[in-house]
Amino acid sequence: MSAMSNKLNSKLNLPIIISIILHGILIIALGYKFMSDTGENYGSINGNSIDAIMIDSSVMTEQYQRQLQAQSNQRKVEQQRQEQLDKQVEELAEKAASEKAAAEKAAAEKAAAEKAAAEKAAAEKAAAEKAAAEKAAAEKAAAEKAAAEKAAAEKAAAEKAAAEKAAAEKAAAEKAAAEKAAAEKVAAEKAAAEKAAAEKAAAEKAAAARKAEQAKKDKALNDLLGGLTSGTPNASGGAASRKGASDGELDKYKSLVQNAISNKFINPPNLYRGKICELQIQIAPDGLLLNVTSKGGDADLCREALAATKLAVIPKPASNLYNEVKMMSIEFQPK
Repeated sequence: MSAMSNKLNSKLNLPIIISIILHGILIIALGYKFMSDTGENYGSINGNSIDAIMIDSSVMTEQYQRQLQAQSNQRKVEQQRQEQLDKQVEELAEKAASEKAAAEKAAAEKAAAEKAAAEKAAAEKAAAEKAAAEKAAAEKAAAEKAAAEKAAAEKAAAEKAAAEKAAAEKAAAEKAAAEKAAAEKVAAEKAAAEKAAAEKAAAEKAAAARKAEQAKKDKALNDLLGGLTSGTPNASGGAASRKGASDGELDKYKSLVQNAISNKFINPPNLYRGKICELQIQIAPDGLLLNVTSKGGDADLCREALAATKLAVIPKPASNLYNEVKMMSIEFQPK
């Protein structure tokens, strides 16, 4: 503001200086004229000349006063103008300062707003980046979890399928083995039954032949002894027959029959231990099996015991035991 005021003052002082110079030149010119007029009229003193000189000095003084007054007025005007200019300059300076302050305030507010906007943008960017990172991490974790669960499920499914396949193969193998064993057993039982039937038929045929021969011998013996050994039962004959076989001999024979059946009986890992089957066995005098039935006991054991009895070789009973054992009951118990 001071520099601007000095600049304006220098511009305003220039006309005053020029005016003073011009007035100075005018005064010199008037003085020179005055001196010229005085030299020319020197020695001739008259009233007119003196009056003229006096009039000229007064005019000159008046003119000079007017010039001074004009200069004073001019200075006042210039001073007022200067004051107005100073005031305007001051107002302009104040306005400029106000505008500068406003501009600085606006700039500061703009900078603050820009800073706040930048900080907000940075915060939003950081928040967005953080949210994106968290989202990416969550998606990655979810994807890894899903992949792990899928892998675990696939592994479990594969293990289950493998286990089911192994179980199915094992069951199929066991079933095939069981069917094979059953088929072999059926075939063996069939072969044994056929063999037993053939042996039974041959034995029955031989027994029939022996029976016919024995009947022929008995008839000849009866004829020889006068009918003492005939087959007609009587009290004395029945008692004698029973007395001919002791209980020890009967038990011993039944034990032999049980052993014969046991030799043909298959008891896989003692499956029937502690179980009993009552068998009723009918035999020929030479021990040939004529018939066998079950009278009670464990059904599975009786089924196996009947098959074993049909395959067994029943020992020939003593002649005095036959009537006691030709239709005997055996309580079979696997050993």
